[in-house]
Amino acid sequence: MKLFYFSSFIATLAVVVSGVLVKRDGDYDFAVKENIKYGEKDANVLDVYYDKKHLTDLKPVIIYLHGGFWYGGDKNDDRVIGTTIQNQNYIAVLPNYRLFPEVKNIDDMITDVFNALIWTKSNIMNYGGDVEQVTLAGYDAGAHLAALTVLKSAFNDDINNKTLHKTILFKHLLLFNGQYSFDDFEKLAYEINMMRENAKLAPALAYLDEYANTMEGLFLGKSGYDAVKILEKKNDQSIYSIGADKISFIECDKDANIPLGASDKLIGELKRVVSSSELIKQVYHGKHDYLINGVKNNQQEQTEEFISLIKSVYEFF
Repeated sequence: MKLFYFSSFIATLAVVVSGVLVKRDGDYDFAVKENIKYGEKDANVLDVYYDKKHLTDLKPVIIYLHGGFWYGGDKNDDRVIGTTIQNQNYIAVLPNYRLFPEVKNIDDMITDVFNALIWTKSNIMNYGGDVEQVTLAGYDAGAHLAALTVLKSAFNDDINNKTLHKTILFKHLLLFNGQYSFDDFEKLAYEINMMRENAKLAPALAYLDEYANTMEGLFLGKSGYDAVKILEKKNDQSIYSIGADKISFIECDKDANIPLGASDKLIGELKRVVSSSELIKQVYHGKHDYLINGVKNNQQEQTEEFISLIKSVYEFF
C-alpha cells in the first residue's frame, strides 16, 4: 500500500427545457437534469450535469456529496461544483440526502448515499457516464458519509434492514475536510456543553448551538458513525480492497472546524487492514472551506487545484 504526503499553497447561452438546464458552448451541449428521484424520501433527489451532444462517448463520473455539518447544505448550493466538473467534459452527479433533525441516526444518511450510488450504477450510462470510471467525492459531512458508506459496503454491514455491498469499484475516493473519528461519550458530552456555552457569548457564535444539537442528536450514546472504530475491529490485512483504487484525504492547516491531522488515524487503520489502495494526504494552506468555497466563488487557484485532484486518476480523459 502506497502512502504519499503533499502540501500545496498554492458568456454562455442557457435555456430551460422540460426541467433540464441546457448550456450550448461550441462542440458541447451541456445540460443539467434536476431533481431526479433515486429513493422514496423527499430528500432523495439528485442532479446530473452532462453533455447532451455526446451521450455515446462515455466519460468519467464524479459523484459529489455536499457538506453542512449533517444538518445543513443542499446540492443547489453546489451548482458551481457541478459545472466545474462538467466543463472538464466529465459527468457530475450531485445528490441530496436527509439531514438532522429529520433523521437522528447516521445510518439513515448512509442509506440515502448508498441508494444514490445504486441509481448512478444503473442509470448514468443514459447520460454518457462510464460506470467503470467513477469518483466518489465529499466535503465536510459529505466526506464523512462517503467514507462510511464505502467502508460499510466493503464489509457488508446491515443497516436499516438492508445488507450493503460494493456498488461501484471507485477509481477515487476523494475526501475534503472530513471528520472520521470521534471522542468517547464523556468527552463528546463535554464538548457539546462547551459549544452551547460559547454560543451564548456573541451572536456570531450562535451557529454553535446548531452544532451542539446535531452532535448530541446524531452521535451521543450511539455507534456506527466512527470510521476508525469500524476498522479497529478488523484483522490485519483482512481485506484486499474497500472498493476504491485511490483514497485522498484533503485537509487545511488553518481549519478551525476539523483540526489538522483529523484523517491520520483512519489512514493508519486503512494501512493496517487493507492490502491494496493508494493513500494520499494533501494539506492546503487555508481555512476549513478554502478549497471548496474557492471553487464556488470562482477563484482560479482553488479551482485549478480542485480540477487537478479530480483529474489525477483520469490520465487519458
